[in-house]
Amino acid sequence: MRILVVDDEPMVQFLLQQFLTDAGYEVDLANNGCEAVQYLQTCTYDLVLTDVHMPYMNGDTLVAWMRENRVPTPIVVMDSYPEAFLEKTPAEWVFAVLAKPFDLSEVRQILHQLGKVPLRR
Repeated sequence: MRILVVDDEPMVQFLLQQFLTDAGYEVDLANNGCEAVQYLQTCTYDLVLTDVHMPYMNGDTLVAWMRENRVPTPIVVMDSYPEAFLEKTPAEWVFAVLAKPFDLSEVRQILHQLGKVPLRR
């Protein structure tokens, strides 16, 4: 299973990459929505985890781009203010919204709900 993590915070990238690779997933990292679009145009992902507040292209715009371009990948949005995100974006466009800061057990639970249970724990 391949996961794209989109976040401009190096610590968030590091934590998610370590957690997901330790669980047996392939992980690509993008610093913003523009980089994510480049990855999405060349690779297929089983899940996209994206922050909302990023430079160049934010998470709102990335989610809209994915849905307008019919990218069927489930999206999990990470935001300090999830209610504000859901006020602007149709809830059906995303699989889940994680409130930052989040616990990695929440990520494991989302993977389980998607049927993408970690290979290793």
